[in-house]
Amino acid sequence: MKRRLLARLLVLSLVFFCLPAAAATETMPCLTLDETTVFIGDSNTVFLRYHNPEIQKARVFARVGGRIDECVKNYSRYHADRYNSSLYELIQALEGSSYSTVYINMGTNSVGFNLNTFRSNYQALLDLLYAKNPDAVYFVCKILPVNHAKVTGPYRDYFTNANINAINDVITELQAENAAAGRNVKLMDLNTPFRDAYGNLSSAWSDGGGIHLSPKGYRHLSEVVQRLMAQGSPFANHTWGDISVTEAPGCATEGKGLRCCQYCGAEQETAVPATGNHSWNAGKVTTKPTCTEPGVKTFTCTVCSQQKTEPVAAKGHYWEVTEILTPATEDEHGTAKYTCKTCGATKEAVLCASEIFIDTPAEGHWAHTPIDWAFFGGITTGTKANLFSPDKTCTREQVVTFLWRAMGCPEPASTENPFKDVNESSYAFKAILWAVEKGITNGTSKTKFSPANTCTRAQVVTFLWRAKGCPEPETEENPFKDVSEGDYFYKAVLWAVEKGVTNGTSKTKFSPANTCTRAQVVTFLYRAAQLPDPEPAPDPDPDPNPNPDPEPNPDPNPNPDPNPDSDPEPDPENP
Repeated sequence: MKRRLLARLLVLSLVFFCLPAAAATETMPCLTLDETTVFIGDSNTVFLRYHNPEIQKARVFARVGGRIDECVKNYSRYHADRYNSSLYELIQALEGSSYSTVYINMGTNSVGFNLNTFRSNYQALLDLLYAKNPDAVYFVCKILPVNHAKVTGPYRDYFTNANINAINDVITELQAENAAAGRNVKLMDLNTPFRDAYGNLSSAWSDGGGIHLSPKGYRHLSEVVQRLMAQGSPFANHTWGDISVTEAPGCATEGKGLRCCQYCGAEQETAVPATGNHSWNAGKVTTKPTCTEPGVKTFTCTVCSQQKTEPVAAKGHYWEVTEILTPATEDEHGTAKYTCKTCGATKEAVLCASEIFIDTPAEGHWAHTPIDWAFFGGITTGTKANLFSPDKTCTREQVVTFLWRAMGCPEPASTENPFKDVNESSYAFKAILWAVEKGITNGTSKTKFSPANTCTRAQVVTFLWRAKGCPEPETEENPFKDVSEGDYFYKAVLWAVEKGVTNGTSKTKFSPANTCTRAQVVTFLYRAAQLPDPEPAPDPDPDPNPNPDPEPNPDPNPNPDPNPDSDPEPDPENP
């Protein structure tokens, strides 16, 4: 019976051999099937070769009706198709270095036989091949399904899908065992792609006999084999598509992604680079700076907790005069001993504000001596322990306070306060009451003084002029196109320029609306202080300008500043 089945398969194979070669399917570009690929199989492998020219490039050891035991036992009466040697002799003669990929698709002719014998023979074949080349990739294939209803002949009862599944279970177990032992043995599922909904060989691929495929089916088998080979082969040259992120990367840690080959569908897990986009917090000073040594500020990423550091500048010494060694004269600075308020360091140097403040202009600058005069005279301090901030603008409350201090801090005659925006606790409280009493300035309304409004050049010279008793200028010649006779500051400007308190910003401009800086205000005060005091009037009008101050810059800085020594916007104009 067995002989008759084999004879029928041989006749069927001859029919296939006489058919014209089918149009070649497009070879998968990921893997070239050359002589380093070895196909070992039965009639399905024989027909696979004949219907797909690209398989011709590989070495095919297969025969119609072949069984796995013929590969490991010398059945000399059988010969492999197209070869004058048995499968056993061919496999024994294989040189390990001559192949890199092995495809084994055998088992159909073993259905219904002893599964343990099948297993031991299959393992013997894997052992033989692996001993020859442990670096090759070995594909063991689940065999194709059958359509039992179409199978005829005495062996019909053996060719069932139950027997096929039992064989495939053994092949699956062998693959798992060999892979667990460290061998590069992969499972190729040729059963699933050819099954119909009932588990039988699909009529779409069958030749009608229930076992073998049609030419179309063998072309499809070639596509499946090549695709699965490429997916599992380290020798494949894949064309990878875009990465699909499976685990998001962090700021400094890699994520994970999956990419697929655009041709064969192979998948590869790949790293996704870290984003590098840290989200730093505001930072914390972890090492405090000293007067001479920088500190360290540490920032922490709120996402990944990574840290970075930045230096914090040394604070510098905060000097104060602790002993005058030689007093100053009209022409020279004296000398003094200075002690740092922070660290206690000492130095001996000239008695000069520039020894305390790091931002005061050098000697010879128009503001150098006035700043010395203002600081040591108690008219103003720095904005910080080591900063004078000469270019910061001054507010109304700061200017009247400087002027009040320059006049010796006289007590106001009354403590009655008409202004809702002047608090009794303000450093400028007495200065404002005194200035209003003396008619030096008024509120910007009956109930507002606007202490935080910045002061202009016109306002400052008007305050000084009024403090000096509103002296008449000696000349009425006005060189400035931006100062008119009707302006409240007209006489004050002519007087200030005449007395050298300040000059115009050009030959024809006074720039009355320009704001005044700290350096300019103390310079105006210093120059005005050098002028003789006016003769006291018998009963002066307490308000030579009783109307509210017509100040053209009402509130460019509306936020009050309790520190009389601060305000923004520098004005580098020489007063």
